[in-house]
Amino acid sequence: MSKNQKKLYIRIFIAIVFSVVILFFIDTKEKEDVIQNIVQESVVPSPQINNKPKTQIVDTPPKNTQSATVLAGATTAHLSFAPDTSFYDTLVQAKSAGQIEFAGKNYPGLGFFVTDIGTLHASRGKYLLYYINGTEATVGVSSYTLKDGDIIEWKLE
Repeated sequence: MSKNQKKLYIRIFIAIVFSVVILFFIDTKEKEDVIQNIVQESVVPSPQINNKPKTQIVDTPPKNTQSATVLAGATTAHLSFAPDTSFYDTLVQAKSAGQIEFAGKNYPGLGFFVTDIGTLHASRGKYLLYYINGTEATVGVSSYTLKDGDIIEWKLE
């Protein structure tokens, strides 16, 4: 086998390996996007139950409605939620209603990690942490169940 043929085979081999690696990362990214979409769709409340439109009077909150206040920089949001609702689910509902803006990423097995909320944005080695009634949270937003009257404050640290 000539020296030029060896070089050609090595180049072909490198091109094939490179292509396989790129396809692997593209497939992984698509799977993450699909999982994120499934998670988001599963927590957004359905406007219909049993094919009947959901009726709600805006001025009078539904029975057993609880509330919490979220402070995020210059943003203050008063959120209503049903008992036993996670903080993440309440944030998703509030975002859908235009009450607050937030963004982040869901990590399978760990939960949702907030990177932006209200006027706060994680960057340059600072991360968003939240405090529940003045005490630093010990669980992520996906795991914390809100309680009536909670005051949630986000801080960059």
